[in-house]
Amino acid sequence: MKRIKNIFISGAALLAAAFGIQSCDLEEYNPAGATVDVLLSTPDGVAAFVNRLYYNYPWKYFGREDPVLYLESSTDIWVPRGGSANTYGQNMTMYKNMTSGVGQFATVWNRQYDNINRTNAIINRIGDVEYISQDEKNFHEGQARWFRAYAYWWLCEFFGDVELRLEETKTAVFEAYRTKAEVIYDQVILPDLRLACKQLPVTPLDGYYGRHTRKAAYGMLARCALTRASYCATEAEAKPFYQEAYDAATYVINNKEELNIELYDTYDEVWQAKNNKTNTEFLAVVTHSSNSTYNAQKKNPNRLFMYFSPKLQSHMGISASSDNWEYYKEQGNSSAAQMPTRFFLGLFEEGDLRYDILFQEKFYAPTDQDYSYDWASSSTAETDRSFFGKDLDAIKAANGGKTTLEPGDLVYWFPRTAVSEEVEKSSLTAIVDIDKRYNADGSVRTAEENGNAWLTQCMPRFKKFRISDTPTPGDEDVILCTNANSNVGYADVCIMRFAEMQLIAAEAAMYLGTDNKGADFINQLRKRIIKPGYEAAMTVTAADMDIDFILDERARELCGEWLRWFDLHRTHKLIERVRLHNPEAGENIQDHHILRPIPEAFLSTLMNRDQFGQNKGY
Repeated sequence: MKRIKNIFISGAALLAAAFGIQSCDLEEYNPAGATVDVLLSTPDGVAAFVNRLYYNYPWKYFGREDPVLYLESSTDIWVPRGGSANTYGQNMTMYKNMTSGVGQFATVWNRQYDNINRTNAIINRIGDVEYISQDEKNFHEGQARWFRAYAYWWLCEFFGDVELRLEETKTAVFEAYRTKAEVIYDQVILPDLRLACKQLPVTPLDGYYGRHTRKAAYGMLARCALTRASYCATEAEAKPFYQEAYDAATYVINNKEELNIELYDTYDEVWQAKNNKTNTEFLAVVTHSSNSTYNAQKKNPNRLFMYFSPKLQSHMGISASSDNWEYYKEQGNSSAAQMPTRFFLGLFEEGDLRYDILFQEKFYAPTDQDYSYDWASSSTAETDRSFFGKDLDAIKAANGGKTTLEPGDLVYWFPRTAVSEEVEKSSLTAIVDIDKRYNADGSVRTAEENGNAWLTQCMPRFKKFRISDTPTPGDEDVILCTNANSNVGYADVCIMRFAEMQLIAAEAAMYLGTDNKGADFINQLRKRIIKPGYEAAMTVTAADMDIDFILDERARELCGEWLRWFDLHRTHKLIERVRLHNPEAGENIQDHHILRPIPEAFLSTLMNRDQFGQNKGY
């Protein structure tokens, strides 16, 4: 039986608690008696600091609701469930009252600079540390450089020109100065990643799953070089960066065996529970554990399974206390739940298997309960018939007089297409088709338009994070979720995977003008997602390749994977595509929303705040 190891060993957790390291003070009192100077003088101490670099990502980002809102829902493919009626986080999702006081943006700023300070301490001191093994030294420094690049990438894309810090900050700082984002890319982000590609091994030296390795370094280099090209004023200036992105991405593609990457035969296998903890296509992950000692967020480490589901309970006999996984936790977290935009649902072609794998339209009556619901006599039947447009006589005529749903019967159907009025009225199934959820312009229908607010909560369920809580046979150590009515999930979160390399290579090749290579990479990506008989229709040619097609394909492949806002920002398409495809946010988004505001909590500490300045429009 294989055992899954987690990145957060108890020693690392204790270290974090003991030192309370902040971006302004590395020399803080440590009740354990070890100073930072002492710690960073030994390989074990450096290792402890490296461990701490991983801490913020499961704690504040990957597994939490806020990044779902500001990285996915603020784009062209997701909208808050219920549309404008959902008021939670509208400053992040719908650009309403987006100000410098938004706490979630301050968290991004603070936690990324926390890690930058730690990486600076490691990078600047590691040369004086005596290592027996050069490989161990490279491994520690390579991780630090990866994290520093990652933090600056996030800060530059979110906030634009930010403060460049290359030395650890030991005392309070009251002045700060901006550095051009492209300079930070050229002086820090890309050089750090190039060095990390050389320093990081193929497998973690200590054997712990979850550590960044060479494939993560090349993957991040490809992503950041492609992003750096977007800052260039001319094609000639951008070409070296497109070439570097292409070279890094194709290195991963062409060296799968060397990098311990193995592709699954089907797209479905990428997201199966049995592969979550040992996924061979993930290039970088954030780990969560069923042992709370190992988690930064101990009580509810990964709650992603709750944020992309319809509200299924309270109608059609589905109980809010149901223990059936199919209806697990649907009542909770309605405030943070996200639904696909009408545009997004229409992006998947008929021959694309990804839609059926990623989205669930049909929901069945629990078979582990004595389930029964009668359209004629159940306590909510009369109300439900009005919700769903049912006609009792039509139901009887179409179903041989039957009006009752039994265990295993289809209860709900939320199709991405329109369904005829005759079928809606006469079916035993409660049908909420696309025209009951959205208007023709893509806006979410209101309670007034539908006659009921609950119908705006009905949508296909996004399943990428909906990983079963049933242990995989033969691998009982892997438990990815607790029992029903709990917030606790243990699944690891992928923050970079192999498919992104094919998409980066395709985009870079398109801009480099290398014949049909860009289309070839897309066709390679699509091999396992084409329904039989649709091979010709799903084949891409050079004529199909432009940036909007690339963005559409990235939406189909990478939806929900923390990249959509970055993609639209990088390609200068954020304003255009939000206005075109997400009316809920499009009516509010302004040109200055291409960047997020500098947090007031930071500016208020500066003696030269006017010189540092707020981003335009805030």
